[in-house]
Amino acid sequence: MEARALNNEEIIGLMLAAMAHAGLLLALVLARPAAPPSPPERISVTLSDQTGAVSTSPNPQADPLADKGPELGEPAPAPVPLPQPEAKPEPAPQPKASAAPAPKAVPKPPQQAQKPPSKWPFAPPSKAPPAKTAPPAKAGASSFDQAFSKGIPGGSAKGRDLTPPAAVASAQQVSSWSSLIGSKVRGPWNGCPVSGLDVGKLRATVRFTLDPSGRIQSIEPFEVTGVTDANRPQVKPFKDCAVRAIRLAAPFSGLPAEFHDQWKSRRLNFRKE
Repeated sequence: MEARALNNEEIIGLMLAAMAHAGLLLALVLARPAAPPSPPERISVTLSDQTGAVSTSPNPQADPLADKGPELGEPAPAPVPLPQPEAKPEPAPQPKASAAPAPKAVPKPPQQAQKPPSKWPFAPPSKAPPAKTAPPAKAGASSFDQAFSKGIPGGSAKGRDLTPPAAVASAQQVSSWSSLIGSKVRGPWNGCPVSGLDVGKLRATVRFTLDPSGRIQSIEPFEVTGVTDANRPQVKPFKDCAVRAIRLAAPFSGLPAEFHDQWKSRRLNFRKE
């Protein structure tokens, strides 16, 4: 049986395996066991009950010794006594200020004995003034004249006007009823046809009076202004329309009767646009 030829991959695998085994053997040969650690050094210890020797080193806090001993010779002179301070004389005690005399007690005025309250709680009633005597009657005067000499109750005194004054309307009330009358006249006036040249120049002011019920009492005559040659034919129709509008608007209802004296005389201005 003939041997099978190895391919390249198998050859490479065998070479790698051989190299790995060779490296392992080399590592085992080179590796040496580590040297055992040296035993620790022994120290001998001696136990003793006695305390240690006292140190003889000089105490740094002790006073240093003098370099030289005291020399023998003459004794040291006696110390000179110090001068004592002179005692200062004490100040003489000052006399104490005499206490101010106590104020004398002012004697209280003797209290008056309170009178017992009277049974009447208010001021005693004043005495009624004496009645005035009636003046003697004039000679020749009748008893009727004497009884009504001061006037009859409810009667009117001579020379006096006891009629109550008329009520005065406010400006707002006057404006209110003026607008009422003007609005009622405006409709008939606008419905009255007046046309022609220069009709817009015609003007008229009409005065009229009303009774308490708002009806026409009278219309005063009036003139038309702004008359030209062109609008002269329209003057009469203009006046007729103004009078007709006032009469058609009457009666003017809703006017306050208590202010009749203030709205009974009216004045309206007429013109055509």
